[in-house]
Amino acid sequence: MLNFSHSKVPVVLVDDEASELDAYGFLLTSMGVNQVVQVQDSRRLPAVMAELGVCVLFLDLNMPHKSGLEVLKELRVTHPHIPVVIITANSEIESAVECLKQGAHDYLVKPINMNTFASALRNALEICALRNEVLTLKGVSFNRNLKYPEHFQHIITQNPTMIGLFQYIESISTSREPALILGETGTGKELISRAIHHTSGLDGPFVTVDVAGLDDNLFSDTLFGHSKGAYTGADKHREGLVEKAAGGSLFLDEIGDLSAASQVKLLRLVQEGIFYPLGSDRPQTCRARIISATNKSRNALAAVDQAQFRSDLFFRLSTHLIQVPPLRERKEDIPLIAAYLRDQAAKIMGKPVVETGEQFAAVLAAHPFPGNIRELKTYIYDAVAQSTDTRLSVDTILDRLTDASTVSQSQVPYSPPTRDAALEDLMGGFPTLSALTEYAIDQALDRTDNNQSQAARLLGISKQALSKRLKNRDKS
Repeated sequence: MLNFSHSKVPVVLVDDEASELDAYGFLLTSMGVNQVVQVQDSRRLPAVMAELGVCVLFLDLNMPHKSGLEVLKELRVTHPHIPVVIITANSEIESAVECLKQGAHDYLVKPINMNTFASALRNALEICALRNEVLTLKGVSFNRNLKYPEHFQHIITQNPTMIGLFQYIESISTSREPALILGETGTGKELISRAIHHTSGLDGPFVTVDVAGLDDNLFSDTLFGHSKGAYTGADKHREGLVEKAAGGSLFLDEIGDLSAASQVKLLRLVQEGIFYPLGSDRPQTCRARIISATNKSRNALAAVDQAQFRSDLFFRLSTHLIQVPPLRERKEDIPLIAAYLRDQAAKIMGKPVVETGEQFAAVLAAHPFPGNIRELKTYIYDAVAQSTDTRLSVDTILDRLTDASTVSQSQVPYSPPTRDAALEDLMGGFPTLSALTEYAIDQALDRTDNNQSQAARLLGISKQALSKRLKNRDKS
């Protein structure tokens, strides 16, 4: 018999029948598995998973309260790194295919042969070890909970990579070295910077400044301040943001757009820990932790040969480097963030809280969101403003989203018709422009199941224009 005593990964059994749990538990124990967790009520599983973090899970398919398939779908969102082996008496191929499509690692049909059970366990443990190794290399860990989850309460996520970032931020909480946040526009870099500040336990304030719009003189005055008489109009001393952030954190947003001269000044601030207010030759000590961010990639910042950004400054700023994933790489977060934004918008606009239906959520999930969370907020707020029912209508966002399930006409490469498919053959005679238009409208409506918003996008016209044409057709 195979021996799994070397494995430290717990195995979770989920089945509503106590006799089945005891049988599988005995089997696992005899194989040398040290940690076996039995769950008879599938509704208790989330609490169990929160404690374990990393495990291999054997899941019965037919259970009361919450079926195995429902549990599997939830696990693919909350714990995508965990291999799930389905156990069921149902031998229908459709059931197996559906489970595998939903992310199950393996599918076992009762009665289960001992060797088959052991083989499935071995493969699941190997997959678990490989996934954890990869995630560890990426800085992601699932074997411990956050020490201070309240510091991340404003960041809505259940994405493993994001949780890994939170754990990394906690691990650098005692450091006062600079941190650099990389991420596309709208990914929430300022929220991450605030989490770094709060986790660090600094007593001073969190001061933020967007340096992208500052020329060199304004950059110096804003950060370092000036002494009285430094220039015309400087009639009194003014402290800069570095001084205001003493004992706290100074967040410099969009540092990738700094001029060469400003980069030199920032390098001296970070490297030597001193700065000079304008008009003063007395150095001041920087007592703030520097956190910076940019929407440029790591390669773009480090492209010294292109003279875009100083390499020495990049390495000084990125002692602790955090890369925030775009929204398209954390799609499981889209419905959570959308629900939060929906409730927020309803409260601001004084409207009753509405629901987001499955079709609405599906359309959002199919969108690539190049503008990330900021773009999502725009669509949700506009949809709530237009809502007149208890559920957000998908039509309110279709005109603004690129539905991945519908290929627009402009994306289809044009190929000229062959002689066998001439217009005369297709239309029963050479058609007028009006006839062609009516034919195109009918085809678009047919392909989209009479969804006017999607049909309008196929036709390359607005929904209003299509509705007007259909009304005129009905009148004639």
